[in-house]
Amino acid sequence: MTLFKDIIELLHNNDCVIVPGFGAFVLKSKAASIRGNEFIPPAKYVSFNSMLKENDGLLVKYISEIRKISYKKALIILEDEVNSLNKKLSKDLLVEIPSLGIFELKNESTLYFNPDLSVNYDSSSFGLKSFLKEPMLQIIKKESSKESPTVTNYLLRNAAIFISVIGLSYFGYFNYSNYIDTEKLKNIAIAQDQILQNVQAATFNLGELPAINLNVTAPILEDNSIYFSVISGSFRSKLNAQKQLNTLISKGYQASFTSVNPKGLYRVAYARLKSRKEAASLIFTIKQDGKDAWLLIEN
Repeated sequence: MTLFKDIIELLHNNDCVIVPGFGAFVLKSKAASIRGNEFIPPAKYVSFNSMLKENDGLLVKYISEIRKISYKKALIILEDEVNSLNKKLSKDLLVEIPSLGIFELKNESTLYFNPDLSVNYDSSSFGLKSFLKEPMLQIIKKESSKESPTVTNYLLRNAAIFISVIGLSYFGYFNYSNYIDTEKLKNIAIAQDQILQNVQAATFNLGELPAINLNVTAPILEDNSIYFSVISGSFRSKLNAQKQLNTLISKGYQASFTSVNPKGLYRVAYARLKSRKEAASLIFTIKQDGKDAWLLIEN
């Protein structure tokens, strides 16, 4: 649904986005903090309030402007997407929205929302992550260890006053340069890893290859049984699928193959579960680690 893309764009500049007839996505602020030697930047995480359903015009106006259509037509499109969302919830009971969270319908009427806490909507801390730094007081102690007791006490006392006045802002500024360099290296490594994954998932015409025996036993489905499979990826090459399966197993997942999809791709699952709730919980945990996963219902 393009509706959620519009909501995500608005949340980067607005603390509340109301979806008429459905509810409101509201940002909750969390101040920057220091936990031990760890600096945690400020953040804004998304929450959901089902009581705020009245149209405030923000979302409809944005849809109208971005798609270059009238306000009335934008409102009709929005109502249609909300109806589709409600039908999907009634049918599947669970809907995952990337960068927002997971909706789950329980007891046919109660709607629960599990937010994606890996996304920080605070534009003032864009790109910042928590990091560790040796306390300044400890550094001063090391440098002043050769001084006389009187000088040492004087320095420590004034250092404590200085830290309490400057506070968190100076601490972040002091570490900014080193932090940016570190983040650049991390981003380069992530980009290289993503390129490698894309290459492995691609299809190449290498001619006829030797046969490979794969000792993988997929779970046997009972008649009329339903499995909720948390999918890691789909592969045209069975060899690449086997590599992904081995990687997940080595990380402790109960990974296995699922049924081959209609396009002939081999699906690899983190796990195949009997409970939708367990599957939703596993997807949430995987998303927290920055990985991708989606739900496949097999029967």
